[in-house]
Order: sequence, then C-alpha cells, then structure tokens
Amino acid sequence: MRTPSLPLRAAWTALLTVALGLVLMLLFATLEQRPLDAEALRFFPADMLERGRQFTREARLAASLRTLASLGALAALCFHPAGARVLVWLEERGRGRWWREVAWVAVGAALITALVELPFDYYLGHVHERAYGLTRETPWAWLGDHLLSLLVGTGTSLLLWLALYALIRRSPARWWAGAAVVSAGFSLLMAALYPVLLLPLFYEVRPVSDPQVTAMIRSLADRAGVRVERIAELGVGAESSRLNAMVAGLGPTKQVFLYDTLLQELSPSELEAVLAHELSHAVSGDLLKGWLLSAALNAAGLGLAAWVLREMRGVAPLRLPAAQAARGVALLLLLMSLCEIAATPVQAALSRRMEVRADRYALELTQNPRALVQSFQKLARANPGDVAPPPLVEVLSHSHPSIIRRIRAALEPGR
Repeated sequence: MRTPSLPLRAAWTALLTVALGLVLMLLFATLEQRPLDAEALRFFPADMLERGRQFTREARLAASLRTLASLGALAALCFHPAGARVLVWLEERGRGRWWREVAWVAVGAALITALVELPFDYYLGHVHERAYGLTRETPWAWLGDHLLSLLVGTGTSLLLWLALYALIRRSPARWWAGAAVVSAGFSLLMAALYPVLLLPLFYEVRPVSDPQVTAMIRSLADRAGVRVERIAELGVGAESSRLNAMVAGLGPTKQVFLYDTLLQELSPSELEAVLAHELSHAVSGDLLKGWLLSAALNAAGLGLAAWVLREMRGVAPLRLPAAQAARGVALLLLLMSLCEIAATPVQAALSRRMEVRADRYALELTQNPRALVQSFQKLARANPGDVAPPPLVEVLSHSHPSIIRRIRAALEPGR
C-alpha cells in the first residue's frame, strides 16, 4: 500500500477547493438580499422581478445541493473503504474481461450518482417548474423523459468509456492524447446528429406551417449568407410555456428550430429579431469555437487524469493495481466533474462574448432595436430568472449576459 504523494494531495485539494468554492460562492451571492435594480424597473413590473429572483434563488439552492451530493457520492466511492468495496465488487462482475469490468463499473457509478441526484432533478425539472406555471407535464411523463435521457446518456457514455479504456490499455502513459482526439470527434459527431437523432426523441418535430414565417427565415438566412437545410417547429406547448429558438447541427444537418410557443407569443418583428440573433451563431461559427474551447479544456483535464491514475496506483482505499483497472472509472468521473465546475467561468465568458456579438448582429440585420428589446421582455416573462443578477454570479456562471445588459446594449449600442 502506498501513501499519496504531496503533489497528488495538493492537486486534489486545489480542485476540491476551487470547485466547492465556486459552488458555494455562487449560492451565497444568489441568496444575498438586495434591492431591485432601478433600471430593470423601467422595463419590468416589480412583482415580476421579485418572482424571477425567487425562482433563481430556489433553483440555485437545489442545483448547488445536487452538485454537492453528486460530488459527495463520487468522493465516497473513491476515498471511503465502503465505496471502494462497491467498486471492487462491480469490477469483479466482469469476471476478468476488461470491457465487461469497465461496463459494470461505469454503469454502476452512473446509476449511483443518478439515484443521488434524482430528488433534486425531480424538484428542478418538475416540482419547481410546475410551481411557476412553466410545465404541464404529469410526474409520470417527466419521469419517462428523465429515464429516457438517462438511458441515452449512459449508453453514449459507455461507448466513450470503452474507447477510453482501450486506449489506456494500449498506452498507459500517453493514452490521454488519443482520448482527447476521440472525445473531441465524438462531441462533434453528437453536435451534427443532435437535430436529427436526439431532438426527435424528446420533442415532436414538424415543419413550420406558417409560410410567412418560413419566407422570413429564408430571407434572413439569405441576407446572412447562411444555408439552412430545414426550418422546424418543436411541439412543446402541450408540456411547457417556455419560449426558445436555436440553430443546431452542422453542414447538411444544420436546421432552425422554433418552439411552437415562440411562434404563438412573438410578433413577426420580434420573431425576426430573435431569429437574426440565432443565425449570427451560424455566421460566426460559434458552435465550432465553443467546440474548440471545450476540446482544449477536455484535453487538459485528460492529461491531468492520466497523471492522477498513475499517482493513485496502490493508494488506499481504492488500491488501483494499474492505470487500466476498471475501478478507476469513478476516479475519472470525480476528477472530470471537478474540472468541469472549475472550467465553467472560462466557458461562460466565451459564451457571453458570442451572445453579445449575436445581439449586435441582429440589430445590424434588422435595424429594429425596439423589436429586439420587446423580444427580451417576452423571453424574460416566459423564462423566469434574475434579469439583473449580481455581477459575480453573471461573470462566473451565466452563458448569456443578463437581460438588463442586453436591453441596455440594444438601446445604447455605444455604451
């Protein structure tokens, strides 16, 4: 049995400190009591602002507890004797076949974390949404969608785990470089298949029936110089009141998707502003830029993971006999979860930059700031949240600038 080295202890301590610090910092900043933003009161009624702030507080508290519970479960598997025995037992179910050992541990660890997270997922995905009138789903319908999502996620993750451990077995020291390439390629493939394979599993996808909307989108796409293969409507109105639109897919799978609720609630000029914003992401290649950043961060995380697996050999209570031991899946899950939390501010900063540029592009393409502001107001009403969050919360976690910042930028582009 080996004792963990000083660099190994320092690495785990640093990762845990950063990840837990971010989670708690965001939670306390969100829960802080503060007066309503004076500028926001010019565009929204006070009761709506308070409702959105309360919605955010409740969601942040539940999400923070879910993250802490998930990290605690993984840490217990990796660093508590009882958890290590569970992993060894799962590994032994593979009966000496490496791919079966990896499958047992990967699926077992995924089920354990899914069970730990289930109460929080149910609250966030159903109870909380229903309390604010955002979902019409029954509990059983929500559970069916949740189980389908878990099944798809576990299945795709298992394929990656098997590929990863094949690389570890082939090259225990340099596997991370090949794994970074495989992971990046897989995420790019999923981005291409998302609109044609995954979205139809969860939503009814149908062509947009309004010829005026179709013509408007085609005209916008032509002016933007973007080729769009299909314009589709997502049937969410029977289950949700949220509004959304997106451009998804790559090359021949690139499509414009509109929630049917968006078509019902927005005026033609507001819809044009929203779609111009979404088309900007295709014009600027934002999906590719986000993928490149994610691939770079993932490669760095995998390089760290390779070092951790080497350093953890023989360390109690897990006692990895070698880097390719299947029980190491739990270690990698914990490590990558911590790295993902630590990388969130970097990814959020790039995303906000893209969204700012998309808003500017929408203004240039439509020359209608009033419609863009009105679309922001309707989106804020349908998708409750804090329209003027604390700056720290926005910087560390928001993928979009706050609604009030977006309104201000639309009305005063030079500010």
